Amino acid sequence: MKIAMMGALALGCLGTSAAAQVEIKVASIAPAGTPWVAHLETWEKNVEAASNGEIDIVIYPSGQLGNEFDTFKQVQRGRIDAASLSGGVLGAFVPELSLMSTPYLFEKTETIDCVYDGGLGETFKELVAGKGIELLQWGETGWVHVYAQDDLSDVANAEGYKARIAPHDMSRTLWSSVGANGTELPYAETPAALQTGLVKAGESAEVSYVAFGLGKVAPHFMLTYHLHQAGGIVISDRTMKALSPEQQQILRDGMPSAQAGRDSIRQMGTALLGQYRDAGGPVHTLSAEQRAAWKAKVEPNWPAFVAGLGGASEALWPQVLEAKATCGE
Repeated sequence: MKIAMMGALALGCLGTSAAAQVEIKVASIAPAGTPWVAHLETWEKNVEAASNGEIDIVIYPSGQLGNEFDTFKQVQRGRIDAASLSGGVLGAFVPELSLMSTPYLFEKTETIDCVYDGGLGETFKELVAGKGIELLQWGETGWVHVYAQDDLSDVANAEGYKARIAPHDMSRTLWSSVGANGTELPYAETPAALQTGLVKAGESAEVSYVAFGLGKVAPHFMLTYHLHQAGGIVISDRTMKALSPEQQQILRDGMPSAQAGRDSIRQMGTALLGQYRDAGGPVHTLSAEQRAAWKAKVEPNWPAFVAGLGGASEALWPQVLEAKATCGE
């Protein structure tokens, strides 16, 4: 009888503990083993330790919970608690964020980090909050460059060139400015379009270009550094409101260093591109004059780009320029 009673008591205690545990589902399209998921895993460990196991972060990598656009909506609704999202997706729902990806606006990564970590970054977070989610931390998608089946280091070679346009204003502005023959395509259709010759060029971050094997169908990679996307880790307002103030703070304070996360992603991009170059892949470092020639084509179209974004973009544009100047161009 005592054994039975003790067993019942033990089960009762386990039931109470299980009921008290809070599970936070976190989505990411990044595969396991990448810096994006490693950053989330550090967050998981920090939160578990600080909450004595009360908060259990469960990470779903490799797009297990859907694509990023659907994930953003599910986080808004509270059906997915949190997510690590790319800058392009955040900008699609909060258009003002795309100001930071204005083609050829920035010259240095350090300037970009400074802007996000300053007052303007907080202003952007407030805009995200208006969508029913909290941006816990800025992340890193990376610099975007041009790839092609030919060397396009000289911007004159882009005139009339068949280029894949990504479905966002940054890409449309870039390719129309240089006079390319553009075709708008989803990313998933791009490899096939390159193989058939429908398009011969496009844009990609270093990691994506190498990881998805685009060099096999468009081997020339031009280091144009024409736009940068930050990305970030977001959590649903509905999820946060269901937690105690103490639990909310544990989730916020448990975030690993944003700069460490940025650095690890950038290092991976450099390493992968180095491997591609060492294997014979043609990687072209633009001269200052070549990059300036690309920028000269694009910069006159900045006002139209900003106006086309919508929201409060035009009102925020002077603040972006001021923050850039303050952070050292």
